[in-house]
Amino acid sequence: MKRDCDGGVVLINVLVILSIASIVVFLMLTSQDVSLRRAQSMAAATAADALARGAEASAVTALRRDMINAPDTDNYAEPWAQVAQQEAGLSTGRFSVTIRDAQAKLNLTRLAGGAQVEVEALLRVLAELEISRADGARIATEIAGRPGLKNLSDLRSISPETVNALSPYVDFLPATATINLNTAAPLLLRAVLNNGSAALRLESMRKSAGLLTPQDLDRVGAVQPALAGFTSQNFDIDIFAEVDDITVNLHSRIARLESFAGRSVVVTRRAYGVPLNTVPAIPQM
Repeated sequence: MKRDCDGGVVLINVLVILSIASIVVFLMLTSQDVSLRRAQSMAAATAADALARGAEASAVTALRRDMINAPDTDNYAEPWAQVAQQEAGLSTGRFSVTIRDAQAKLNLTRLAGGAQVEVEALLRVLAELEISRADGARIATEIAGRPGLKNLSDLRSISPETVNALSPYVDFLPATATINLNTAAPLLLRAVLNNGSAALRLESMRKSAGLLTPQDLDRVGAVQPALAGFTSQNFDIDIFAEVDDITVNLHSRIARLESFAGRSVVVTRRAYGVPLNTVPAIPQM
């Protein structure tokens, strides 16, 4: 009888040991599986970021080439604009690129100096959007009183609805940035030129030729405002890259800069998944 009891105890001990061993093996396999998935995710994230940064580098190269080959105009018919890529399916995911002329918008930074030309242009934009002139006065006063504003959504003197209505047409850019008549929306052409009929004719000419020149303004009897030009030094690029369900949304501001060392094309801001103006500028050497 005692031998049977001892045998039963031994069997129980063996079963316990086997159970523990099975649990340990399961945990080891599970840990390895988690580690493998983590490694795969990290690899996918690295690949997606490399894809996005490669597209960014392509845009920098295209804008540098354009700066040399066509310094007198910037328009969407030029090769730099062809960097854009509609969303395309890849074997591992998806990819898209959007590039915009940042100077296609009215530069609110210039209101900080109290420039009347910019204030009047802003008031005409508001009138086009059927927004009260009082909002324009509040915007100008706030910008003058809060140096360093960088984001439209940071304005406290106007409603979120007004911010949303203005966002396609205005932005905070470097103080030297003027509006590019080649890329500005028709509404902005009317507001900046303060000449509806001339703006309409210029828009037709721009659609036909892909760009405008100072001679085109002469032909329609329009005067080039001090706040406008035909070239740009600031461009925004939005890149979406997906690899194995890991996504990267990269927003970059690319600028053409001049210094004692010459002209260069550099990334001045880089943001992942947040608006560009909410991140600090990248220090330039």
